[in-house]
Amino acid sequence: MADIEDEDEFDDLLELLMTNWRNVRQRKMPTSSGADNTAMVASTASTRKNGGAKDDRQLAEDAKVEFDMSSGDSENLPDEDEMEKKVPIPGGVDIDLNEQAAPTIRLNPKAKKVGAPRKSKTVTQAGDKSDRKWYQQAEQGRQQAGEVTLRALADALAREMPSLVDTQCRLSGVIVKFSSAESKKPKLRMLKNPVVTMDPFYLLPPKLLDACMKVLSVANTSECAIEVDGSQETRTVAKKDQVETVVIKDVGNYSRKQIENFVRIQNLKTVVQLGLELHKWLTIEGIPALPAKYHDVANQVAAQVLETYPYTQIDCLPALPDFTFSMLYRAIPPTWLSDASIRALCVRLTHDFPSCRFAGFQDAVPHKTRTRRSSAAPVSREIQDRVFQQVAEEGVECVLLPLNFHNTHWCCLVVVVSTQRIFYYDPLNQAVHLKAANAIAQHLKISGLQAYDVAAQNNPIQFDAFSCGIYVCWMFIRHVVRGPPLDMSANALPRRRFELFFYLLSGRLLTREEAEQHEAEAAEEDEKMPAPPAASNADEEEDVPLTQVAK
Repeated sequence: MADIEDEDEFDDLLELLMTNWRNVRQRKMPTSSGADNTAMVASTASTRKNGGAKDDRQLAEDAKVEFDMSSGDSENLPDEDEMEKKVPIPGGVDIDLNEQAAPTIRLNPKAKKVGAPRKSKTVTQAGDKSDRKWYQQAEQGRQQAGEVTLRALADALAREMPSLVDTQCRLSGVIVKFSSAESKKPKLRMLKNPVVTMDPFYLLPPKLLDACMKVLSVANTSECAIEVDGSQETRTVAKKDQVETVVIKDVGNYSRKQIENFVRIQNLKTVVQLGLELHKWLTIEGIPALPAKYHDVANQVAAQVLETYPYTQIDCLPALPDFTFSMLYRAIPPTWLSDASIRALCVRLTHDFPSCRFAGFQDAVPHKTRTRRSSAAPVSREIQDRVFQQVAEEGVECVLLPLNFHNTHWCCLVVVVSTQRIFYYDPLNQAVHLKAANAIAQHLKISGLQAYDVAAQNNPIQFDAFSCGIYVCWMFIRHVVRGPPLDMSANALPRRRFELFFYLLSGRLLTREEAEQHEAEAAEEDEKMPAPPAASNADEEEDVPLTQVAK
């Protein structure tokens, strides 16, 4: 074609080439003349009119055969009603095959889509940002804590026992996650192969964590193992492969060990926060309430609180898990004084004053105004026998018995052997608690202490709702340590709190030291006082200065 010089001949040859190429692409027979083309158009129109060509239903069947589809795979194809509604092609219309028509494309509905399913762009972006934020926060917390798991962090802190400030810094990287799911109700499931969250480096909200602990049953540990009696049947039970799993909807699945690690870290963080609040209280209220001569000692105690691990054992106290520095953190308002603090005080008093005895803790139940008499004794048999035994011992002057009302209030009983009296004391001086304490005292009197008198003690009076343990401790000190009555007013209570805290920590009772110091100073003054002058004889003349004569 490049050698053709005539333009008309070149155009005819180019048109012939394009027509043949178009027919090859459309799989049509080439036509040599316009008449043949017209005849083919007419034949095509007549065949369509007569229904000789394949209809749409036949085309659908051919598509199924071509793409290896069954009748159930034709969900995307039009149904019969839609096929009937389609308008047929009119028969008398001429169709120009030379005219370029739009290509018809058919897609295989069974073809597999490439790549992951697409999500909403906004949701994907928000999820990626939140996941990236939590991941970065967890990695930063691991670097700050120096460990990669919560169990390893708790074990490392218990082994190294760093200071209170260092412990707080290492625990600050453990964040609280899923705060919006605090009201979720967890469920316990026994699963064979559970899919749990691996190595979570965060904590659940406190309310949700408490709900998880209530769902789990009590574990049988080595500290409180269940002993099997020899008379019981001994049989081997097949070990279960199921794992205790706590399922929380929209949060995750956690095993028992993971929940226990959460609780362990949460308790440690709570104790550390109480220790920091104790140091703040000592600096702001405790030390200014003391005399100036005790300020240096109080500042040393405040520094010792910051430099000591919360679970460090206190010197000169039995090696019990409760007698640690964390016990002292509850001596500040508005926290409640625990039974460990009252027990530690009684241990200190019995050690410093051999004439004092501690009978234990007695649970008390407040009595209502109108109740039927119950056959149950208000005092347990064990406590009653211990009180009678301690009273009968030689050299015992008083027996201390704290009373606990449903873990909400403290009262006490003091049996004074020297005066043969049983004192019961309620810091709030309420009739409900006084009746219960009086019932316990009367029961001890009737059971074996008939010679003792029962008396109520209503001074001092508590003025707040959280200092009942402090007043009970000072009532014990008042009966054991002889001395002048102490000021227990609202202005003097911070000083009494610090003195109790210092006595539990070091064994030094500042009020006793002050009383002994005053007694020593009084004795020295009596010794240094000069003797009175001797009486003069009447015979001796008295030297009287001469009077001056008035002028």
